[in-house]
Amino acid sequence: MQQRVEKNAKTLVVEGGAIVLSILLAFSIDAWWDERKERAEEQDVLQSLYVEFETNRDEAAVVVADHEVAVEAVASFLAMSDDEILAMPELEIQRHLQYFANPRTFDAVRGSVDALASSGKLGILRDRKLREALISFVNILEDATEDRLYMAQMSLTVWNEIARNGGPWRIKIGDGAGVDCAVSRPPRLCYIRERLAYMPSASPQDMLRLRNNAVLMGYVMQAKTNEVRYAGEIRQAEFQIEIILEQLEKRIGT
Repeated sequence: MQQRVEKNAKTLVVEGGAIVLSILLAFSIDAWWDERKERAEEQDVLQSLYVEFETNRDEAAVVVADHEVAVEAVASFLAMSDDEILAMPELEIQRHLQYFANPRTFDAVRGSVDALASSGKLGILRDRKLREALISFVNILEDATEDRLYMAQMSLTVWNEIARNGGPWRIKIGDGAGVDCAVSRPPRLCYIRERLAYMPSASPQDMLRLRNNAVLMGYVMQAKTNEVRYAGEIRQAEFQIEIILEQLEKRIGT
């Protein structure tokens, strides 16, 4: 009788152990599968981030370069003699007018970053340095918001002052103003050029009068100051983008 009881007890222990092991195994399989899905999801996110930040790197560089060109154009205009201004050809006049106010902005592609933040899934990225770099990038853009606003406001002031002095006049749209739009130009730029073709061109005498307008030139120089400050923020964003791309390259495929 005692042997039978002992045998039943052993059977219960074995069966109980088997049940516990099967439960633990099931949990382990579920955890492994969840981890596998999370890592696959992470790789998808990493790939999306890489594509977005390659685009951001290129666009940020273009925006900074455009502001640098605008600042140089205004500096060269202010340094011109009266005779040099009176000898300016039409396209050069249009170019200088274009750069009196140049509120070009950097509109970063942030779909993946914002999606991670809004869904609370930033933690899916295992690399702490990458998470911190992404957060820093967003903070840099937020810090640039104030300079972006100042830049837009001062540009409007410049344009209003030009209007009070006989403008607006035709400006140079794009780098190939003389190219046939039907063949080569991007549709947006061609559309702008075609719709504003009725506007008159400023004369060299107009440009000399504008250059001698101390109020307008003061506004223009303040506009350049705001634009340079904004470009500086975007330059900082460029450095951060390079850090992010470096971190992404390390994690993709791992």
